[in-house]
Amino acid sequence: MKHTTQLTRFFIAFVVAIVFQAIIILAYNSLQPAGNESLLRISILLGGDIANGGYIQFLTYLTFVWGVLEVGHFSFWANFERKYLNIDLLPGEEHAVLGPTEINSIRINSANYIKNKEDAREEGNYYLLQLIKKACTKFRSDHSSQSAFLIVESQSRINREKAESSQSGIRYILWAIPSIGFIGTILGISQSLSIAATAPIEEITAALGIAFDTTLLALVLSVILMFVYHGLQEKTEVLHHDIEEFVIENLINKIDVS
Repeated sequence: MKHTTQLTRFFIAFVVAIVFQAIIILAYNSLQPAGNESLLRISILLGGDIANGGYIQFLTYLTFVWGVLEVGHFSFWANFERKYLNIDLLPGEEHAVLGPTEINSIRINSANYIKNKEDAREEGNYYLLQLIKKACTKFRSDHSSQSAFLIVESQSRINREKAESSQSGIRYILWAIPSIGFIGTILGISQSLSIAATAPIEEITAALGIAFDTTLLALVLSVILMFVYHGLQEKTEVLHHDIEEFVIENLINKIDVS
């Protein structure tokens, strides 16, 4: 299975941000002769005036699109891991009983399944398959269903923590977007103060308006990205909960040590 690297996703975000910024700049340039103040103001807010802070909006777009691509990447892998809940490795019958022989067979099948996927260069964490294999291996070593349950519980916690850690880049992006907006505002205020002694009040207030545009845009985009990211967090948490529950219901609870 092919997947994009983080650098590739950044490059895609860079291209998308350039295209979007170019459209805004073209709109700004075409609206100037028309004299439509409302639309012209919106185009300035979106970064059409590249000479007066529009580059800050470009950085905001770049970071936002990169964040969306990162969320999409992890969402794709969550869907990829979930599909293994439908494979036929564990007995689905409610009253099925698993003895040591059946447990060992499940362990071998899950290990072979993972190996076949890796040989085919289909990349993934295989959370469910790894959990089944480790639970079966633990049971094989001490023939205790309680020990197998504990390994499922602890490994599920580890998987959650690993998934959360792998998404740290998204959390950094969520912090970076409003920070870029604040930087734009500070630069704008600094520019306004530098011309305050010579420029008319209208020019100073216009410069301040452009300065605060960067923060407004950044805050709006960060709210959108935060909403999307929380959806990813919920999907990831539900995935690991469902995997743990699936293994307990279809493996641990069916073990017979008598």
